[in-house]
Amino acid sequence: MQQTWRLFDRLASSYDEVVPFFASFGRSIVSALDPPPGCRFLDLGAGRGALTDPALARGCRVTAVDAAPGMTERLAAAYPSATVLTFSLGFSDELPLPAASFDLVAAAFVVHVLDDPAAAVASAHRVLAPGGRFAMTGGGHPSSGFVSGLDDLFATFTPHLPPGGSMGALRPPAALLAGFDDVHEVIVTSEVHIPDNDVLWRWVMSRGYRAFVEDLPPGPRASFEDHVRELPLGDGMLRRSSSLWIGTKPSG
Repeated sequence: MQQTWRLFDRLASSYDEVVPFFASFGRSIVSALDPPPGCRFLDLGAGRGALTDPALARGCRVTAVDAAPGMTERLAAAYPSATVLTFSLGFSDELPLPAASFDLVAAAFVVHVLDDPAAAVASAHRVLAPGGRFAMTGGGHPSSGFVSGLDDLFATFTPHLPPGGSMGALRPPAALLAGFDDVHEVIVTSEVHIPDNDVLWRWVMSRGYRAFVEDLPPGPRASFEDHVRELPLGDGMLRRSSSLWIGTKPSG
């Protein structure tokens, strides 16, 4: 986790700035969750505010938590009405928040990069009020167009990674959400325009994909960049879908 938050701290100034990929997902996630005005909303791994922004727009009382100081500094400046905390998720340390103090806890594209995702989910469970909901993103869904070609490039270059290279692995949501009731899946989407291959490459290097690229040896790394810069973009629309897993904390 130390290496992970340091990577995102380095990315903070450009994260979701090249194209608003996560902001697009954030709107879809908050729309699916449909929190009412006044909802006590905890955004875990808040990044640059992809969930915080639409949750505030709906009148939620938002607390945003991230491990990267560069992220939280920008969050606090952009969203002064939110409570912003810098805290490393995924360890045995409890979130520095009272028990049963939130109606909704959401973790978008963060659980898979934590050292101990079960600890983070347990912390979310503790700070939820009975009947409150927890939501986390899970695996992606089949892509089409140039996004499929990009996925194929990552698969092709994965054998070049050193042992333990890149970052994160998906965990089965059912096991992580064992303490919740009414666990179910909905599909959320993001759609943004990529005008050219230079923007595509800068987008790759402005998010967690950068860990993959930087862990490649120099030769394959240069070849990977060349392939990304030559990838046919078709209509230029980057379309992604992801599972959003939602569970409810038992009332009893």
